[in-house]
Amino acid sequence: MWFYDEDYIEEEQEKEVRHIPLRTMIRRIWPRFRPHRRTLILAAVLMLLAVGAELAGPLIVRHVLDNDIPDGNAQGVLFRGLLYVSLFAVGMAAAYVQVVLVSRVGLSIVMGLRQQAFDHILNLSLGFFDKNPPGRLMARVESDIERLRMLFSDVAMALLRNLVLLGGTLAVMLAASPVVTGSILLIMAPMVIATYFFLKYIRRSFRTIRKLYARISSFLAEYVTGIPVLQLFGYTETAQMNLARRNKDKYSKEVRVFFREYAFWGFFSSIEIAAVMVIIYVGARQLFGVAMTVGTLVLFIEYTRRLFWPLIMFSEQLDFIQQAFASADRVFSILDTPSLTADRPDAEPVIPSDWRELAFENVSFEYEKGAKALQNVSFKVRRGEKVALVGLSGGGKTTITNLLLRFYEPTEGAVTLDGRDIRVYRQREWRKKIGLVLQDIHLFPGTLGDNLRVMRKDIGPDEIDRAMEVAQAASMVGKLPRGYDTELSEGGANLSMGERQLLCFARAIVDDPDILILDEATSSVDPLTERRLQDSLDHLLEGRTSLIIAHRLATVASVDRILVVHEGRLVEEGNHAELYAQDGVYRDLFDLQFAAGVVAQRDTEGGAGDSPEMRHE
Repeated sequence: MWFYDEDYIEEEQEKEVRHIPLRTMIRRIWPRFRPHRRTLILAAVLMLLAVGAELAGPLIVRHVLDNDIPDGNAQGVLFRGLLYVSLFAVGMAAAYVQVVLVSRVGLSIVMGLRQQAFDHILNLSLGFFDKNPPGRLMARVESDIERLRMLFSDVAMALLRNLVLLGGTLAVMLAASPVVTGSILLIMAPMVIATYFFLKYIRRSFRTIRKLYARISSFLAEYVTGIPVLQLFGYTETAQMNLARRNKDKYSKEVRVFFREYAFWGFFSSIEIAAVMVIIYVGARQLFGVAMTVGTLVLFIEYTRRLFWPLIMFSEQLDFIQQAFASADRVFSILDTPSLTADRPDAEPVIPSDWRELAFENVSFEYEKGAKALQNVSFKVRRGEKVALVGLSGGGKTTITNLLLRFYEPTEGAVTLDGRDIRVYRQREWRKKIGLVLQDIHLFPGTLGDNLRVMRKDIGPDEIDRAMEVAQAASMVGKLPRGYDTELSEGGANLSMGERQLLCFARAIVDDPDILILDEATSSVDPLTERRLQDSLDHLLEGRTSLIIAHRLATVASVDRILVVHEGRLVEEGNHAELYAQDGVYRDLFDLQFAAGVVAQRDTEGGAGDSPEMRHE
């Protein structure tokens, strides 16, 4: 049954993004079916054929029992027996083809919807992902779209089939005997109502069990990873007791739920037997003046058994359709979410190649919750200049680079290129001018070459070779078994940390960008590897406009200019010597880091380091 679906239970815990009126949603979904109208009409015809074949079976049996056998018509028995088998085969074949056709339509629609959702998400601004973490977002979208696939390919047609089957069955039964049919419906009505409320109850119970299961899984994951700590502190017995308590709680609730579930369905099955007994009783006693033949008796028994399953499924199918519409609600709300950094309609596709100056002009930025990340920040970067951004974490350094990359738009002010707002240019073309190396190394599944060209087909071997030479990473290619065609393990695990960072350096300049942004590009490696990477960085930065974010101030002491960002403001600006002489925020940060380095050196070497003043000199 659908209420066992884990995605359904998890979805129940999700907050709906918004509510789209049902009529509006149907208007949005229907156009996706228009290209498949002929297929759907054919599927509907096949469904009617399959239902008709199923309904005709008991009628054939009644004719054999009431006419052919009493009349000794052996030929009639044979003919109708072959007809029964033929109708059964035709019905099965029609049902099979119908399922295949509808499944193909559903898969086609969902494939297009999934691609559209993914394409749209890829072009949304980072502000959207601040509220919707990518992992959770993609998992939810995939779950919602999968539910829509089930709706389009299985559930909707199954519901329609059950409606037709139920209507046809009741029509034949009423034509055969309205009194007997009414008696059966009187028996079934209370059970149908009871089933509806029972299913609501059982879903809540299974939701509770699912939560307990999730807590146990989380408990195991946390404690298994911490086994050394548990053993060290003698906490293993307590951990066992905690798990046993959780298991017992889940077990007791699960036993009660399964007991009630199986008891209910057992009782429901007994009602079907009771209905059959009523039919036999009425047929045998000719109650209410109803004369019933053996064939009619068998017909009612067969049709009664066909009534129960559609009635059981109605509640489930209608509930699933309701949940599927909620899924469509969420998917369409994502598709309707506009990018906060979308290109202007008249955005220019060409960016001047001879630009001279990049500037932040009174730029302020605040996130949606009202927290100001930048306040009236103004500075200029001349072409070819190397500028470092330093300051405490959370001061606004990364926000500056995000605005430069147009991941966000300034709340006030503008980022300009030779006096023109960068928003006049197309986002895609503007970002081609910028290379980016982040602190967190991210490598994609695929080959080394795929990662260097970031899956783009327009990046040729010459560009890749040049980028690897500039990053001084060409030697690593020869060490790999298949060179650029070497498949990378998950996260690049078959490369060393230094090799992964060199690969990121080369990837950042494969398009030969004018501007290079380094956001803590070497902080994830050890000091020895960092010193080896520094030489590659010197080649990387040569002749490029560079914006470097660094917490290790020793790595940026030789840049042209240092900007000190503190609490969202630009508080100091100058080179290393000028800032150190000011005795301000920069000097405090530098001395603090130097003191920590001296302590570490004394601990490892037992010697005395130079004073900050000597180091500065």
